[in-house]
Amino acid sequence: MKALPKIAGAVVAVVLLISPSFASLKTGAKFIPFSLKNVDGKDHTVTMEEGKLTLIVTETLAGETKVSKSHPAGVLVDFWATWCVPCRKAMPHMQQLNETNKPADGETQGGLRVYGIALDEAGSKVVKPFYQKLKITYPMLADPPSSPGPEGVVRTAKDMKKKYEVQGIPVVYLIDSSGTITHVHVGFKEEHIAELDKAVNALLGGGKR
Repeated sequence: MKALPKIAGAVVAVVLLISPSFASLKTGAKFIPFSLKNVDGKDHTVTMEEGKLTLIVTETLAGETKVSKSHPAGVLVDFWATWCVPCRKAMPHMQQLNETNKPADGETQGGLRVYGIALDEAGSKVVKPFYQKLKITYPMLADPPSSPGPEGVVRTAKDMKKKYEVQGIPVVYLIDSSGTITHVHVGFKEEHIAELDKAVNALLGGGKR
């Protein structure tokens, strides 16, 4: 039985290689707001406020709730699963994009926010050990949020998969500050790296901001 996830991952990889236009939202479409819990326990909500892409992070410690808000220049969303081989191959580049383009500590405007959306049914129970082993630093969203959050946002990875029309993984979406999807790719090939880098640079105006 343990071989089944690996077989499933291999099948997905083959399908993606022969069907590069696998169903997904298209560039030019508006993104769908979402709110999910990171493996560190913080809730991350990505939504629109006053026409601007807005990130709200909610954390509860010792009964006290802390909320921080920022307006990134863009958000990258990477749908993946621990059993997906192409997903794992793409992760070092996602990590690099995060480290190169994330806003400096304390900055609330600009920069790129990278999010992994884990589609494993067991959620953070299996995702957190995987995340820690690979020493990934960008948020890995796997569970429903603890906080209520704004109305009308997607609140589970399963529902997010459906809303974003994800039928095979990995799927990457790049979203600009107006909430518009500016880049999509399905699967992972070497040429995707250059295409994604170009799209990120265009979104950030040639550099982090």
